[in-house]
Amino acid sequence: MLKPSTRRAAVVGVLFVVFVALATSGCGDDTVDASKAEQGIESSQLSTSTTQITSATCPDDVKKEKGKTFTCDVKLSAGGKAQVTVTQQSDHNTFSYAFKSGSVVLPGTTVDKEVEQDLANAGVKDATVNCPDTVPVKPGTTVTCPITSSSGREATVTFTFSSSSGTVESSSVEE
Repeated sequence: MLKPSTRRAAVVGVLFVVFVALATSGCGDDTVDASKAEQGIESSQLSTSTTQITSATCPDDVKKEKGKTFTCDVKLSAGGKAQVTVTQQSDHNTFSYAFKSGSVVLPGTTVDKEVEQDLANAGVKDATVNCPDTVPVKPGTTVTCPITSSSGREATVTFTFSSSSGTVESSSVEE
């Protein structure tokens, strides 16, 4: 039979082990599941032809709090990048997503293709657009890029983005 002091030590030891097991099992975890936020961003409606999301990275130390926001970094296809503002819709890892205004940077080649298509739709066939390597997306701001026509004539094209996701406002494309 164990002495009372030994029995107390054994009970305290067992209680400590149970406490540590509960604490490390995530029971009562009050932080956002970053991987769920990342998966949500990657499968969200934010991806478009110009902003195809390839991966997302979110902080793993965000406290759960309905209505609270945090920012995640995303990589876009062809080398673009952006930040996404994530809003917690509940305390149960449900979120809404929006591109952080002014954070989207598209590769020039992606913008070139979209503007070339808009020019072709407007009757300017076989024009080659040559925007800079990276194009920051700022809705309502005019962007100017050089173009070369199929006959070799050089000119410029101007356009604006209609959204923070990088959609070129087709009606704004002018040679």
